[in-house]
Amino acid sequence: MTNKPTGSAKTDGSPKAVPQAVLKPQRRLSPAMLVPVAALLFAGWLGYTAWVSRGYIITVQLDQGHGIKTGHEVRYRGITVGEVRKVKLAEGFDGVIVTVSLATQADQLAHSGSRFWVVRPQLGLEGVQGLETLMGPRYLAVAPGLGALQRHFIGLNEPPVVETIEPGDLEIVLQATKRGGLRRGAPVTYRQVPVGAVLSVGLASDGGAVEARVHIEKAYAQLVREGTRFFSVGGLEADVGLTGVSLEVESLAALITGGVALATPPDAGEIVHTGHRFVMDAEPPEDWLTWQPMAVIGNSMLPPGAPVPTPLRARIGWRQGFWISRAKSRQGWVLQTPVGLLGPANLLRPDEDADSETVVLEVGGAVVRSRPGAGHNGLMLVPIHVVQPGWPAQRHRSPSAPEDCVAIGDPTATPLPLAAARLTVLDETWVIDPAVPVDDSWHGAVVVARSDGFVVGILLVDDGQAIVVLIPSSFTTP
Repeated sequence: MTNKPTGSAKTDGSPKAVPQAVLKPQRRLSPAMLVPVAALLFAGWLGYTAWVSRGYIITVQLDQGHGIKTGHEVRYRGITVGEVRKVKLAEGFDGVIVTVSLATQADQLAHSGSRFWVVRPQLGLEGVQGLETLMGPRYLAVAPGLGALQRHFIGLNEPPVVETIEPGDLEIVLQATKRGGLRRGAPVTYRQVPVGAVLSVGLASDGGAVEARVHIEKAYAQLVREGTRFFSVGGLEADVGLTGVSLEVESLAALITGGVALATPPDAGEIVHTGHRFVMDAEPPEDWLTWQPMAVIGNSMLPPGAPVPTPLRARIGWRQGFWISRAKSRQGWVLQTPVGLLGPANLLRPDEDADSETVVLEVGGAVVRSRPGAGHNGLMLVPIHVVQPGWPAQRHRSPSAPEDCVAIGDPTATPLPLAAARLTVLDETWVIDPAVPVDDSWHGAVVVARSDGFVVGILLVDDGQAIVVLIPSSFTTP
């Protein structure tokens, strides 16, 4: 009897494979594994914090330490911007190396041109300096430069005469045959008003003259022009006569420290730039006190951000005469406003006996048709639009009394300053002092208040007389 194959064996007689279960271990994140990760992150955070707190490291080399120590502050404009980390002697014992850590936000002070010096009590002819360090610790002061970032600096032996040099300040060179009143820190004056200081004094490279670097503040830079004269005011002048002895001195400071004065004639030429050289005069010009150069004095002509009007060049021409015809013309400036051209009436319309068919009006380089307009006190408003949108109507105002202004005409020329003291009220106009050099080229110039940059009037010049005609409100309202 034959047995049938069962399910436990194959038909060929070999045993059938039985499936096997394979157990795979399940991976889980153990809390113990987070400890080294957290430690690594914490160490990285500590390292970053230490690096940030370390600041920007620089070295300053000084001839003398003057008592500066580790832990003393580094200050700029009275604010702490860093700390002295280490003080040591330089190699060769010819100086002191000070290692400084600047705060991260103060690393912009580490530019080439930056100046460092030790602030300490000092008593000199120019006054007392560093008085706060008499009882307190000394510190390292810094004045920033404008060059590239750097790590090593050569410190100053003395505090700078001008601690902060602002954009727009002027630096010139004076040449003299002898030192005279040229001394470091000596004041530079204009009409006995300080406008700058002498930075340094030394011999020329060939020893044939004395040269001085002079700093002029931005507010007075326009006084220094090609024809400006410089002369010494140091010392004491005595005049002995039958009536007694007369002593004359510029100022007590000039008597002690010396000094330099400048004078600028009305026709002194263009404004100079940094590096310009002047030769000092031995004596002041005889009539320098009568010179009136008409320079804009102040840190800026108008308030920061105030727009500046742009007058348009205008020329009107025509022919007149019945039997003998002759050509006539005038030129000056007009201001485009939203309601039309505003300017001198005799510039926007011809004389009454002009041949109307020959009238040609050019404004801003374009020929326009002359039209009737509204007149007031020698001004005229004509409904002509050459450029858009023109000077804003809201930037006009009517002043109640004379104030400091500037007249703006030719955009390539320096604005003409008009001080309130040189303006006299006459009806609705201001009469300009005849001493102010105003010629026909200013006819129609726009007069702008220096306090707020608003247009207050138009300058009219007729037969050598100059007046400012105030703009009525009806001329500014659309």
